[in-house]
Amino acid sequence: MQKKRKWLWLLFGVMVLMLALPVSAKAATATKYTLSGISKPSTIKKGGYFSLKGKITCNKTMKEVRVTIYDISGKKCYQRYIAKPKSKTFNLAQADPYIEFNKLGVGTYYLKVRCTVSGGKKVVVNRKFSIVGTGTIKIVNPKPAGNVSINQGAAYAIGGTIKSTYKLASVTASITNSSNTTVYTKTVQPKKTSYSVANTALDSAMLFDKLAAGTYKYTLTAQDSQGKKVTLISRTITVKATTNGSNTTPGSTGGNGSNGNTGDYLNTSGAVTIPANFTPRTTRPSASSPYYYNGSYNIYYKYNSLAPTGKPYYGNVYVLGNCTWYACGRAMEIVANAGGNIAKVQSIFGGDPVGIYNSNAAKGVFEYGTTPKIGALAIFNYGSSGDAHIAVVENIINGVPYVSESGYTESTTQPNAAKSNIVFKYQSIYNWAGGRSLRGYIYLI
Repeated sequence: MQKKRKWLWLLFGVMVLMLALPVSAKAATATKYTLSGISKPSTIKKGGYFSLKGKITCNKTMKEVRVTIYDISGKKCYQRYIAKPKSKTFNLAQADPYIEFNKLGVGTYYLKVRCTVSGGKKVVVNRKFSIVGTGTIKIVNPKPAGNVSINQGAAYAIGGTIKSTYKLASVTASITNSSNTTVYTKTVQPKKTSYSVANTALDSAMLFDKLAAGTYKYTLTAQDSQGKKVTLISRTITVKATTNGSNTTPGSTGGNGSNGNTGDYLNTSGAVTIPANFTPRTTRPSASSPYYYNGSYNIYYKYNSLAPTGKPYYGNVYVLGNCTWYACGRAMEIVANAGGNIAKVQSIFGGDPVGIYNSNAAKGVFEYGTTPKIGALAIFNYGSSGDAHIAVVENIINGVPYVSESGYTESTTQPNAAKSNIVFKYQSIYNWAGGRSLRGYIYLI
């Protein structure tokens, strides 16, 4: 019994000792923070403003709140605001007048908010953000460089190289009439910092030779990935009326007329002439021909997406044909067989069919017009599908041009070594050109 009393007294003593311990020796209460409506910067243009707002709540009294902007290393302090709230809540808007985002230079930073309570400190906001420059967008060698006058029906090629600090989100070319009504417009999305306008979809879409006599405005605008938008070119284009209905000499001012239906393909006159040293192509070109299958000759063959190179365009997809690739090769073949200079052909190819036509007209390389001739390139305007077409006139039978041509085709089938599965047709001009209006012919020989 005495032993039992001794244990009871010992237990009682331990309990008294525990009650006598100071509060700090007991298990500490965990610190908890709650953030609500906190604004967090992401990307800010240089000189731009950003407002700090939101509430920080703690289950303990906050002795200090530090709002700081550091460099990317998190070591160098650029701006700081220190508050002594002595409260369980803190409104971040109190720091807003003192943290001046508009004074930061271009670069990457961290916004940190650190709270101090009895017994510890904690960073409750650690946000990475960037200050970006406004950037510059300019054009080099713009074309037209000034206001221009052209004869009605004459082709005109636009040009210039756009250079931007940031990637170009969009470039738009437009032609408006004297009533400010848009006649032609085209937008591309380069997604790169440099973009050449010549021989592109923009150039092809500006159908100057289709404009009626009158006064027009040509504009070229660009917008970068940061939202900056600039008008790079704004020129007056005067289209003068002319009585010349065809264009058959380099640099002449006659036009293509109104080519709106398939009958325009057959604007033949006089006897059909077969040029000297010309052999019609009615079958696929040999795989050994450098005009078709060598990138040093054929610019399209440099790209897996534009020619049957035998290499995948993407994934397991190959290109089996393309009208511009084929026409470029065939044009060099025709000119070379006639003893001409293939560099002339290379100087006009590189764009889409309409771009090729415009390039030739602007440079005055080959004669062009609306009458089909053997050995000529036949160019067609954009159809309802949005694509143009180019073919090569190999013969004219009973007034009907017969052409050799290819067409853009993607397939999971790889072009074979002999190139015998390449898309090629020898047929009436009606077959693949149907639905597209004729833009004109380029006379290679």
